[in-house]
Amino acid sequence: MQRRASITAVSLLAVLGISACSPGEPTPPPSSAAETPSDTASSVPKVENPKNLKAVTNACDLLTPEQISQLGGGGQPEEDTSAYGETQCYWSGDAFAVGVAVNTTSGGPAKIHEAGSSRDNFEPTTVDGYPGARVDKQDILCRIELGVADDQSVEINYTKHSGGSPEMDDSCGFAEKIASETLKNIPDA
Repeated sequence: MQRRASITAVSLLAVLGISACSPGEPTPPPSSAAETPSDTASSVPKVENPKNLKAVTNACDLLTPEQISQLGGGGQPEEDTSAYGETQCYWSGDAFAVGVAVNTTSGGPAKIHEAGSSRDNFEPTTVDGYPGARVDKQDILCRIELGVADDQSVEINYTKHSGGSPEMDDSCGFAEKIASETLKNIPDA
């Protein structure tokens, strides 16, 4: 009789253990680890002094020949259309190449932040008070995406060529320097 009671007790414990692990209602995570949509929205930096990229009709105007020269670059600007269907521009010289793209259709800090988990080497950053991210960093290239308004971004794609100054070897650091120059030429909102 005692053996039967022990087997029944063990069986009951096994059934209870299995039912606790079986599919059903998910166990909610502890409240301190849970991130609600309002937490996510509040973690996205706001643009304090918005710019107006919609006023930019040619991305080649976002870096002047003087700025390109002072940065140690060269080449003639080449205007093109970005993946967003908007204006973008490329410069390529002996030391580096840079591309600047305007994004007024799907930009802003929230969009940059949302895309972070699907990007290579995503690292939040701020340039001259504008929130953004370093993306796709490698030894010789880096992309900086900056939210310049709640729904607008500017992207700077930097690639180092041979030569140039030692400062250019820090791909994202130098891309942020180019981004700082670019911000000077975007009109305020």
